[in-house]
Amino acid sequence: MSDYLLKNDSVYIVGAGAQTPVGRSVLSAAAAVRCGISAYAEHPFMIDRQGEPMVVARAEWLEETLPLEDRITRLAVDAAKEALDPIADRLAEFQNKIGIHLALSDENLPAPAQREKVCDGFLNEMGFSGRDRIQVIAEGHAGGLLALEKAFTQVRGGEIDFCLVGGSDSWIDPQRLEAIDFGGRLHSVNYSWGFTPGEGAGFCLIATGATVKRLDLKPYAELLTVATGEEPKLLGTETVCIGEGLTQAFRKALHPDHPVSHSYCDFNGETYRADEFGFTICRVRECFEDAGSFTTAAECWGDVGAASGLLSLTLPLAAWERRYAKGSVNLAWGSSATKSLRGAALLRQVETAKN
Repeated sequence: MSDYLLKNDSVYIVGAGAQTPVGRSVLSAAAAVRCGISAYAEHPFMIDRQGEPMVVARAEWLEETLPLEDRITRLAVDAAKEALDPIADRLAEFQNKIGIHLALSDENLPAPAQREKVCDGFLNEMGFSGRDRIQVIAEGHAGGLLALEKAFTQVRGGEIDFCLVGGSDSWIDPQRLEAIDFGGRLHSVNYSWGFTPGEGAGFCLIATGATVKRLDLKPYAELLTVATGEEPKLLGTETVCIGEGLTQAFRKALHPDHPVSHSYCDFNGETYRADEFGFTICRVRECFEDAGSFTTAAECWGDVGAASGLLSLTLPLAAWERRYAKGSVNLAWGSSATKSLRGAALLRQVETAKN
């Protein structure tokens, strides 16, 4: 292993996992996004209100009739197992030293009982005990970044050795697809400004530099900062969003000393996201080398809801691993649709003594 230059009190990502319609691991999903491979296809049986087949991005290894809670659980479990792989042989040793933060959607899982079912299924399949060890956040697309912010504080403060942070979501449920369609948000041949429903899960495992060195783990990236903000002008209201919440998150996360070379966002075809990003960049442009350099993975794996933030976070990790990244400082950010939450995570490539 290379001699990584680590700081004891800094936070590092030491594991990551992904389940998406274009790939069932971090590297395969990122490779598909890099090549522009899309999973968009007609749903096996759902028709929109204009009589056209609905186009979705579906995890085809899951039965199209699988209940929504089971879909979300299955995606989460498989992604979490990949993220835990670096300590898999010592998992029993760290069983009680891993905090869990999970982002779910209260739009797709509106009933608390539904979210509890996902949590119970996740803990059982992962072999973890104790409901109180998992913290659930249901705040839309940016929920995973809020979960990461909480985990970052917990790990950096020395409360726990590791935190497993993830988000899992799916729009591929007949009732949800009908609701999106009748709400005028479904992308179709008759409506260009909607989004294409997708599904997926993203997870990462974080620890301090001291823990990484003690256990001789490989750090995939340094997590410099994670921050969130609140947007007062929401989608679907008569107000005009000018990026106030996203600006809050960016101003707390970014610094001119670490200019962003490339960013990964959750643009999904709905125009308000591009509008708020444009307004935000006008205020913080000094923190970017090129604000127009960004990746929109929803073009490939669809809108993945509460999994957006953590799945975006896996993309720069793969880019640095495969040596095609743009620069050494990247940003992952997201905006919740019907919620006020905005989030941003600033990552830096880990230096080695060979550099």
